[in-house]
Amino acid sequence: MGAIKATLNKLEFTSGKVLDGILKVLAYGGGVVLILWVFVFVGTVTARAFFHATPVYLEEYTEYFVVFITATGLAYALRKGAHIRVSIAVERLPQRVRDIIEIFVALIALIVSCVLTAHGIKLVLFAISENVRYLGATQALLWPVYLGLPIGYGLLSLALFLYFCHAILAVVGKD
Repeated sequence: MGAIKATLNKLEFTSGKVLDGILKVLAYGGGVVLILWVFVFVGTVTARAFFHATPVYLEEYTEYFVVFITATGLAYALRKGAHIRVSIAVERLPQRVRDIIEIFVALIALIVSCVLTAHGIKLVLFAISENVRYLGATQALLWPVYLGLPIGYGLLSLALFLYFCHAILAVVGKD
């Protein structure tokens, strides 16, 4: 058991440092996107107020920003403990039972995240092979937008794997 704990600890520490570095870069990137988003909103409001029309591409790029920020922020929120948790029933259980439930929750979330990553990859490959474009004014290629999905869910999968290792260590470490 000692070798398993040592391996999990080392994996969690090393991978966690790499993941945290990547997430820090994405967090700064998300900040830049949020600043750009403000300019897009100002452009939209200005266009509506002065020209009584909204350029279609402004709304289009707003949609792209939502995909990027949402998908890439999932793993960051998990690592920072910012996801919503409904734990009212679980809090009443003994600590050992909560720790075991945490393993199963982490495993289920990891499986779902891996499936979403795989589907995101398929979507990107389809968009590249079929030259999928936005139907709006810009006719922009959509695979760069879709790329946020497998990247975001892939990072979430890694974060969930580390969370799963941590949950196992919480149980194994008490033995």
